[in-house]
Amino acid sequence: MKKTSKLIADTAEQLFYQKGFGNVGVDEIRDQSGCSKTTLYKYFGNKDNLIFEILKIRDLRFRQKLTETIANLDHYESIMQIFKWHLDWFNQVDFNGCLFVRAKEEIHDDQAVQQMVIEHKEFIRKLIYNQLPQSPQRTILTNQLMVILEGLINISVVYKENKSLYDELINDNLDLVLKILSQQD
Repeated sequence: MKKTSKLIADTAEQLFYQKGFGNVGVDEIRDQSGCSKTTLYKYFGNKDNLIFEILKIRDLRFRQKLTETIANLDHYESIMQIFKWHLDWFNQVDFNGCLFVRAKEEIHDDQAVQQMVIEHKEFIRKLIYNQLPQSPQRTILTNQLMVILEGLINISVVYKENKSLYDELINDNLDLVLKILSQQD
């Protein structure tokens, strides 16, 4: 990606993440990035294409980081590391939930975006599945862990300002994950 298109994409990603897709126009992206509207359209064509490209970039970055995070770990260690990686993300100052869920909610008429959201979430579910040992309960366990993880993403947005309750919810759910995994031995 060229330097200018990367600047536009990075700026737009940050704005969409903080404000939502519908609350950010190309004028704001132009103003924040310092690039002209002509340049924005030259690289991305329109706002919808820009959104799709940002989701692709974010998905690729997410997959790389999460895959690297669990490399060389055993089954249950890798599952716990997936959760810890997400917790680190939740604790970032600018954490504002999942951009893919936001895309699902705000851009429901674009099939390419909808498919990308599903593929993103399925990557996580399959990553969890592939870390679990073969067993008759593997799919059920995967789905349970996925629901806990997705719930923690939402909890981390809703209870961000209530530190004690947030910590309690996080710790209780990590204990639940450990309990579920320990029952598999």
